Amino acid sequence: MDNASKALIIAGGMLIAIMVASLFVYLFASYGSYAENMYDRINERQITEANNEYTKYEGSDENTIYDVVSVINKAKDNNKSLNLNPGDRGYIRVGILGQNSNLQNLDNNGITHLLETYGRTGTMFKCNVSDIDGLISTIIFIEV
Repeated sequence: MDNASKALIIAGGMLIAIMVASLFVYLFASYGSYAENMYDRINERQITEANNEYTKYEGSDENTIYDVVSVINKAKDNNKSLNLNPGDRGYIRVGILGQNSNLQNLDNNGITHLLETYGRTGTMFKCNVSDIDGLISTIIFIEV
């Protein structure tokens, strides 16, 4: 009888150990899922904030050459700071329809030439933004 009671105590201890281990596995899995969801939310928010720098010009017919130059400089800074090359995910291209489609590569002389050309005439631009996988990839300005 003494052996049977010890066996029951050992079996009960094993069941409690299995229940505690199962609880730890469950908590580990649920907290891992929570952390992954938080990471996705933070990543999504960062992409939205980055895209907002460009989408605020979209849809308006009253963008000036100064707005175009602002977008060019933002795209240039983005590509340079992230060390991106054409074709890389996140690389931003800026263009004026029918003109140069790689304005993000202009140096200061090229930007000055743009300002002189379009600043005198007061040309207004409409902006179209396209994205790939949620990241802005191309910004095209159209003369209005």
